[in-house]
Amino acid sequence: MIPDHFTIQFGRNFTAAVQQTQSRFRKAAVVETGCTGEAKTHNLVLPIHDSETTGERLAQTLLQELDTQKRWVRPQTFDLATGEPFWDEIMLAPAILPGGKHLEAHLGAYNRRVDRVFIDGLFGTNYIGKNGTTASEIPAENVVGVAFTPEGGSTDPTGLTVDKIIHAKRILTKNESYGDDARARGVQLWGAMTPEMEERLLFLANGTTSSAAANRLFSRDYMPPTLDKDGNISFFLGVNWIRSTQLPLKPGDDEVQYSGIWTSDAVHLDFWKEIQTSVDRRADLKNAAQFFSQYGLGACRSEDKKVVIIECDAEV
Repeated sequence: MIPDHFTIQFGRNFTAAVQQTQSRFRKAAVVETGCTGEAKTHNLVLPIHDSETTGERLAQTLLQELDTQKRWVRPQTFDLATGEPFWDEIMLAPAILPGGKHLEAHLGAYNRRVDRVFIDGLFGTNYIGKNGTTASEIPAENVVGVAFTPEGGSTDPTGLTVDKIIHAKRILTKNESYGDDARARGVQLWGAMTPEMEERLLFLANGTTSSAAANRLFSRDYMPPTLDKDGNISFFLGVNWIRSTQLPLKPGDDEVQYSGIWTSDAVHLDFWKEIQTSVDRRADLKNAAQFFSQYGLGACRSEDKKVVIIECDAEV
């Protein structure tokens, strides 16, 4: 019997359930495809320092070795299989091509996975060292606390605020992740927010807040956010914003959700195999058509200090 979700002959298409179908974070990473081997390393040259030689004559030369750090990416592999009974293809052929919806569904699942792997590499534990076994986390000084205010002293958690964004940018500027040198190289800032966080910022733009700083920055005399044609925030305070429902909660604290700001060169997104789908016959299932997709990828930070976590009240 043909399942109920198929249309009858005069139907012309399927409608996909509401879901994310495109990768939103790939554009905010340094992407490399065609990776091979059990792991990939990204080598970081650490800063060196000179020595003053004023007044010295015929002094011995101090030779320094470059100090480097290996950051490791090990691929995660995934597969996905869906099927179509043999006779469904025949009976449905005059109306639709079922395979098209299988491939579209696989691509949507793949793109959501790309974003989850990116987010894990952005906020999660990375691995460094000679053998890639030393854990590396975002340092405490690169975290804007959930109760942050410019004046300090507050213990009340807040959502994503203008003050938090300004402070996060200051952190990146102070540690030279996003200074004049970075901007000269074409480095940009990216940020991520949930729909709830964006709503709060739009409320700020509408003047429904007591924050004088927010009200001034949102006014036309300063730098109001750039909204796309649908009224969503796409650019604000020098940051390109991505909306996502996949941003993680703080480990061990379900009441705090992560937002964040990072430089465009902060995350490596490496692909061992982008999505590859084969269509085969399954003799063991009465010649049903099988749509089988496989892919492998991983992500890591290029430097921990290039990412700032903004802690937000998950309920706001």
